[in-house]
Amino acid sequence: MKEKVVIAGGGTGGHLFPGIALAEEFIQRKEGWEAIFIGTAKGLEKKILPKWSVELRIVPSAPLKGRGWRGKTAGLVTLVRGIFWSIGLLRKISPKLVIGMGGYSSGPVLLAAYLLGIKSVIQEQNVLPGFTNRVASKFSQRVFLSWAEGAKLFPIEKVRVTGNPLRREVLEGRGGKREETGFTLFILGGSRGAITINRTMIEALKSLEVIKGELKIIHQTGEDDYQWVKSEYEGRGFKASVRPFIEEMAVCYREAHLVVCRAGATTMAELCAWGRASLLIPYPHATDDHQRKNAQILVKEGAGRMILEEDLGGERLALEILSIHQDRRGLEEMERRAASLGRPDAATIVVDECYRLLGLS
Repeated sequence: MKEKVVIAGGGTGGHLFPGIALAEEFIQRKEGWEAIFIGTAKGLEKKILPKWSVELRIVPSAPLKGRGWRGKTAGLVTLVRGIFWSIGLLRKISPKLVIGMGGYSSGPVLLAAYLLGIKSVIQEQNVLPGFTNRVASKFSQRVFLSWAEGAKLFPIEKVRVTGNPLRREVLEGRGGKREETGFTLFILGGSRGAITINRTMIEALKSLEVIKGELKIIHQTGEDDYQWVKSEYEGRGFKASVRPFIEEMAVCYREAHLVVCRAGATTMAELCAWGRASLLIPYPHATDDHQRKNAQILVKEGAGRMILEEDLGGERLALEILSIHQDRRGLEEMERRAASLGRPDAATIVVDECYRLLGLS
């Protein structure tokens, strides 16, 4: 009979990919473990999880924060439905452990685990912890943090600072040497792309003509912007590999000299694990402005630079890229500082702690 771990939370890559990393570690560490994901009907998990051949269940859930009284009332009704649904599922599958990854879909599952006496832990990806995890920490046994700055918001005896778990395929080849000729830009707008970054990067090309001969660009656009962005690079004669979504992230990080990206939690962890310099453009509408707070950690440590979206333009972006391109010693120092923040073994540490909690060797 297989032992089961339930991983709850999704919607975005920031919640989903660390969960996949933990599922990989549980399944590959010991024979006889099975991971079951619980997520949302509209989240990225429905597209991504089939690749890993893991079971996905959809919990009735809705956000409570940032909604009017009607929305909150509807959300509370859905929350109650989600709790009863989760109780039924957890009784049926009898998991050893429930892991909450944050996001509103994890709340009902974690509460159901508490009511049933099933051990649960939460994993927080961002510098500023999310609402669901802050509440769920009161009835979970462990709180795994990616960054120590959030510890003050949780019961200190439950906190373990582990880093943000990363999938094995993202870390594959880490430490290998990249091609030293030229200068590779990796443009990454998140799992669904970022139209503002896409447009601004194309605007910046005019000012980047001066390094066109040595510039190579890898650009993840998202589905909506793929065709026109690809056409712009081709029309202007820039060497660019443009894709709507990139699965082989390790190859891109290995080649990159500079990553232009949002400041999502998974991206931050990947940058540090690979020791890559970054130009961070936080998503301004992220809950509680958490992406800006994420970015500030790297900026403070000298591991990256930040441009707020309100200050972003093609010329400003090009100037920052050219400045980093021209200062190779500064670039190497940014890489060194980013690597000093990396926790590539985060998934291993989290699963070790889970085993200890369960009384397993």
